[in-house]
Amino acid sequence: MANLINRSEPGRSILHFQELGIDDAFMLGKYSYLGTRTKLDEHVHEDMIEIVYCDSGQQIYQVHNEQFLIRGGDVFVTFPNEPHSTADHPEEKGALYWLQIKIPKDKTSFLGHSHENAACLIDALTGLKRRHFKGSATIKPILDRIFGLCSQDISPYSKLAISHQLTSVLLTVIDDCSDFQPNASNVLRVEKVLTYIEENLGNSFSVSMLADHHHISESHFKRWFKKEVGVAPMDYIQRRKIERAKLELANNSSINITDIAFQLSFSSAQYFSTVFKKYAGTTPFEYRCNNRVLRNSADS
Repeated sequence: MANLINRSEPGRSILHFQELGIDDAFMLGKYSYLGTRTKLDEHVHEDMIEIVYCDSGQQIYQVHNEQFLIRGGDVFVTFPNEPHSTADHPEEKGALYWLQIKIPKDKTSFLGHSHENAACLIDALTGLKRRHFKGSATIKPILDRIFGLCSQDISPYSKLAISHQLTSVLLTVIDDCSDFQPNASNVLRVEKVLTYIEENLGNSFSVSMLADHHHISESHFKRWFKKEVGVAPMDYIQRRKIERAKLELANNSSINITDIAFQLSFSSAQYFSTVFKKYAGTTPFEYRCNNRVLRNSADS
């Protein structure tokens, strides 16, 4: 059996499990984007649970009109038949995996397990107490192993190994959800750092400056920030600057784009425009024009 992975779209890999005869697994996908893509419209996966693992970057998802900000290291779950989307937000710069699993109505067989074991796994998945939580570092290697196994000719042994890895990642997600307990002191520390960044977006930042301000070494600060926030410090700062710029562009027509760039400590309007397009998917000028059109349409 040939390679099953579809890489027809740059930055995306899609794996369908039908050809393997693994009936309860539907799709495994991953993307690695250097810039934004179009938004994900509202849709449902009939009788399927979808598990998203964000490896790096961030993404906003919406379920039942509630929005969730997913960052690197996070797991996000949509349960069978739940409408979900990225709301008005694009698919953002970053790396992300998604796994779609069919939930059978008959619990006598599931992913190679039968009777009591099948029912136990199905009940644990559909009974997850939260949809958004920190995932363990073992999730990504398991998903990568599945892609690796499917990138070569499929043998009976590799098919067995794929089924085993699917069970392994589901058990890991179930355990991560059960074990998730936010560390109150660490949450406060993160909030303190993010508040400092937010209050100083008009300044020029470096990682060493942030580390010095919070009295820890630069190398430790970078590791800690990436682990807790899900993105590298400078990536987070750039994202926040662009979000601030969006507000100015949408709400303050009297200020020109160059002034916004310098207010946010970009070295030039051209560099600001480049960074803006990477995170927003459009130039500052186009963003302002689009908002003006939308506002005029709403007023008419």
